[in-house]
Order: sequence, then C-alpha cells, then structure tokens
Amino acid sequence: MELEALKEQGPLTVEQVAELAELRPKAQRRQKRKETDAKYHRKRKAAADRVAVLEVEGAGST
Repeated sequence: MELEALKEQGPLTVEQVAELAELRPKAQRRQKRKETDAKYHRKRKAAADRVAVLEVEGAGST
C-alpha cells in the first residue's frame, strides 16, 4: 500500500499495534544485518579493486 492510502485508514487498531510491536524488533534486526552485510561486501570489493590496481602497477614495472 502507498503511504497516503495508509494515512487515510486512520489510527491503528489494538491488534495492529500488537502486531507492530511484535514485528518491529525483527525488522530492526534484519535491517542491521543488511547494513552489516553491505559494509562487508563494500570492504571485500575495495580489497579486490586494490589487488587489481596493485597487479596492474606490478605488471607495468617489470
């Protein structure tokens, strides 16, 4: 649903508040894991890029 459509529904029901309370920690853990994974992959890519640069520089000096 679009945000505007959700706003038009009005306040959350008691059941929706309970469901949100249950789901929020799971969503936060998932978001944190995604951020950690993204950092890891950026570091790995940077390392691979650096290796490629060093190999090109090393090939040029021989």
